[in-house]
Amino acid sequence: SLIMKKIISIFKNKEIMGRIFFTIMILLVIRIGAAITVPGVTPSGELNNAMNQANAVALMDLLGGGELSNFSIFALGVSPDITSQIIIQLLQKDVLPALTELSKQGQYGRKKTEMATRYLTLMLGAVQGYGIIKTMENSDYITINLETNFWTYAYIIIILLAGSMLVMWLGDQITQKGLGNGISVIIFAGIVRSLPIQI
Repeated sequence: SLIMKKIISIFKNKEIMGRIFFTIMILLVIRIGAAITVPGVTPSGELNNAMNQANAVALMDLLGGGELSNFSIFALGVSPDITSQIIIQLLQKDVLPALTELSKQGQYGRKKTEMATRYLTLMLGAVQGYGIIKTMENSDYITINLETNFWTYAYIIIILLAGSMLVMWLGDQITQKGLGNGISVIIFAGIVRSLPIQI
């Protein structure tokens, strides 16, 4: 049939197969990172129970690609980047004149906008990281095994930020060398991963 011929032609195309393989390898790296819990933090059994319920924590885990379930180094996932992109796009709609002007300056404007998005991602990631830590700590989802002071929280936030930036970079690699739209692929992989559990 026509569909079978198309499928066979895809498997015969070396470039497409190379992109598929590259994407799978990147997703495997993300899964390995998702298995590494933040040093100095111990997830509790309550966290696993929360993941099986329809609540905000389970939704964040889904959007993050499943990295929050054991408070991994990739716990923030791509959510800070998605939020910052939405904010920047809204501000470009004649809200912030400087950003509106950049949106009209072609490639140069796009690069500057991307830089602004990255800086905003770092700020939002730090705030979101602290919020996640405190929420999960207060809900007894995690236990911090270090002395709970400013430097401990800063240390965990830096790890979460670094993990989030790495996930974003891996998403960019999928966009450039894989199947395209890396962030969407990462979110999709997280949803697919959780499907058997949901069913």
